[in-house]
Amino acid sequence: DVRDSAILLEAMSGFDPKDSTSLDVAVPKWEEALTSNLKGKKVGIPMEYRVDNMPAEVDALWQKGIEWLRDAGAEIVEVSLPHTRHALPTYYIIAPAEASSNLARYDGVRYGLRDLPEGANLQDMYAATRSKGFGPEVKRRILIGTYVLSAGFYDAYYTKAQKVRALIARDFERAFEKVDVLLTPTAPSAAFALGEKSADPLEMYLNDVFTVPASLAGLPAMSVPAGLDSKGLPLGLQIIGRPLDEQGVLNAGLAIEERAGFTAKPQNWWAK
Repeated sequence: DVRDSAILLEAMSGFDPKDSTSLDVAVPKWEEALTSNLKGKKVGIPMEYRVDNMPAEVDALWQKGIEWLRDAGAEIVEVSLPHTRHALPTYYIIAPAEASSNLARYDGVRYGLRDLPEGANLQDMYAATRSKGFGPEVKRRILIGTYVLSAGFYDAYYTKAQKVRALIARDFERAFEKVDVLLTPTAPSAAFALGEKSADPLEMYLNDVFTVPASLAGLPAMSVPAGLDSKGLPLGLQIIGRPLDEQGVLNAGLAIEERAGFTAKPQNWWAK
């Protein structure tokens, strides 16, 4: 639940001198400061998140979420994030590029497992190690990343994606001049079955359309389970906050959690 998330986040956070990406700032007491009273807060509703063919159940839950936050004392404000429509392709250029670069070290010599066929030379060992050590989705992302980072396509894809990323971040900055947090659906549909869309990666990636913008902009966000669809699958609502405002995200999440009363537990499908 939200309180447990606050406790765990507080336990995991902190400066690591060996990690150049970690921030040297004091860790707030998020759990201690939790409150579901949002009086005086403004919640933004991004108009671009109303996508075509989104199930009515997802939209209805979003409307419930708006009413729950209004009931908690928040003022609801419609905002615009015009570059959101470019977030998914931007993410799936930048993320595979980073994966390709970071996973290049897993060669079986310095990092990762080693698969050394009998009589193999160095190149054979590299090929066998990577083939055995990476799954299909990881291999797909490495190939995409290697392609967009190649000399002939770096500027056409990776550089352009970084520019779009800056535009997406700027959209959020402008929205947060008017509101404290944003409320969106977590995904445009309920969870699909394991392996159901593995043959169509594009369709699988489309389920990330609402969550990748916050990642691209470097913003804190959380998904709160808030309801079930007609098939009994969980649906969530996403809260996005200003940079380093995890407290605002957690507080809004707590307000939703208390009003949603979501207590559904999955059936023991493994026991059938």
